[in-house]
Amino acid sequence: MRRSLGLAIVSVLALTAAACGSDNSTATPSTPAPAPGTDTFSATIAPGGTVMHNFTASAVGPVNVTLTTTNPPSTLLGLGIGIPGGNIGGCNLTKTVQALPGSAPQLTITVEAGDYCAGAFDVGAVARSGAFVTLSVAHP
Repeated sequence: MRRSLGLAIVSVLALTAAACGSDNSTATPSTPAPAPGTDTFSATIAPGGTVMHNFTASAVGPVNVTLTTTNPPSTLLGLGIGIPGGNIGGCNLTKTVQALPGSAPQLTITVEAGDYCAGAFDVGAVARSGAFVTLSVAHP
């Protein structure tokens, strides 16, 4: 009986010591804030197709969309910017233009902080074999 009582006391002391040394606070994981930047992406557009890219603007400011290259070269495409949704390629376009590839932005719009999408779509000039395109989206 004395041995059982001794084991019980040692067990209680061990549990008490373990409880005193633990930190029961919980850390809430943080989501990193979106940062300004330029997203560059490439894809192949099929005839009648689209390529869209989602991004997050971190603040109010301009978004510049640039169709930098196409292959075959000089393929005329539509460029657009909007909000993610169920329309063209998962993007509800709010502003569009037709453009040839170049180094200067072909589409610029001012946005508020939030989620957006931008990309390219065929306006009838994409060959049967498709067109490889590279776009950049500079955003706040």
